[in-house]
Amino acid sequence: MTEFYKLFPEVPGQLGEKTQMDTTSDPPTVRYLHFIFDGWLGDDLIECFPCYLITTTFLKRLLMENLSGFDIEAVEIGYSEVFKELYPNRKLPEFKWLKINGQIGNDFFLRDKCLIVSKKVLKIFEENGNIRNCEIEKIVL
Repeated sequence: MTEFYKLFPEVPGQLGEKTQMDTTSDPPTVRYLHFIFDGWLGDDLIECFPCYLITTTFLKRLLMENLSGFDIEAVEIGYSEVFKELYPNRKLPEFKWLKINGQIGNDFFLRDKCLIVSKKVLKIFEENGNIRNCEIEKIVL
């Protein structure tokens, strides 16, 4: 039995109209990601089902480790009218698409449409990143 953690990250926006997604699979398969921010509370890891985004600053820290179960791809970012109205001068950090492709036992994987991470990943987030708005649930597999 190994400890893992189910993460429920902040959801600060929505999929944009340019997103290319195959909804015949479960979960849907995204080929191109367009993400529209409505707000942002500051977390380094955010979600918009079925995708996860990560700040490039924190991504650099993750890449220093020998972690398994993910790829990195570009994401097209946009801002809703609500965001522009509420935060007219706010500059957000750069984000990348954290594509989860791991299996049970990897450092990152999906289970029941939820993001699961290893104890090592959670420790890196807690010590080097910001996931204050992320709900975390310990699980044993």
